[in-house]
Amino acid sequence: MIFQTERLKVRKPGSADIEMYFKLWNSPEVMRNVGFPQGLKISKEMISEQIRKQDETEYDKTLVVVEKYSEKAIGECKLGFPNKEGISITDIKLLPEFWGNGYGEEIKNSLCLYLFSRTICKIVEASPNKKNLASQKMQESCGGVKVREGVYYFPESMRDYTEDVNLIIYHIHKKKWLEINLQIKKINNCKERNWICEKIILSLPGWFGLEKANKEYIEKVANTTFYAAYMFGKEVGFFSIISHFPQTSEIYVCGILSEYHRLGIGKKLLKVIEKDLKKKGVKFLTVKTLSASHPDKGYAKTRKFYETVGFVPLEEFKELWGKENPCLFMVKEL
Repeated sequence: MIFQTERLKVRKPGSADIEMYFKLWNSPEVMRNVGFPQGLKISKEMISEQIRKQDETEYDKTLVVVEKYSEKAIGECKLGFPNKEGISITDIKLLPEFWGNGYGEEIKNSLCLYLFSRTICKIVEASPNKKNLASQKMQESCGGVKVREGVYYFPESMRDYTEDVNLIIYHIHKKKWLEINLQIKKINNCKERNWICEKIILSLPGWFGLEKANKEYIEKVANTTFYAAYMFGKEVGFFSIISHFPQTSEIYVCGILSEYHRLGIGKKLLKVIEKDLKKKGVKFLTVKTLSASHPDKGYAKTRKFYETVGFVPLEEFKELWGKENPCLFMVKEL
């Protein structure tokens, strides 16, 4: 499986998907939008050969969309690997009987999430047919902006069974997409703080591998100032803040689900937190993390994040958490 949404899964194709592709690619209702008013008229043997020739990467090839509850293959999508300008081209085609369920928007947002979090992609591009109003609406609901119009002309050798396609080019920008879909909330309910903390840190064993420490974090966040980040109605990250003195506060514990890394969610959370702390007269924000004396690659990324948002190392405590876990104390002036 490449990724999943609330209702759908996306995976690489196999021989069991030949029938779905045969139906999809030969559907005039589907394929007229890409210039084939009578469908592709492709055989099952040709489809089988295409599937057989696919390599291991998930980029720039057809991927199967599966409905979770029925386990039926219902269409295809594509993850375009970004070019030098950071632009990725995506595509979605679903069988007509599955239109009208919001599946297109669900897949589109997940394609954006995958590309924005895992590659250098800055812009997700799509080019729906000018007559395909449903696709245009879907692009716009995901934050797409019209950038230009164009026409795809088929070569002379294909004129007998194709129609040139009038296109509208849409761009979804990473920053704008995040603004539309990210919500940050201050959580006042103690049990909700416990639950969100537990959900996130237990999903990050590379950072939270000590059962005793995890239990302590989950219990103690109930009595901290707590901010959570949501994407598509789902809790994807949090920061827990404690204050030792009126002018200093500390990041007690925080975490972002790994599939939502590299989107700027941590920076957005900190921006909200720092604004609130400044209003209270707090002048310094501190954090303790694993120091560079430990070779852990995950925490190397964590330290890099803190440095990027303005924290500086102040002191290393080699035995605060035990000799095997050297502690780095960092501080940021607000």
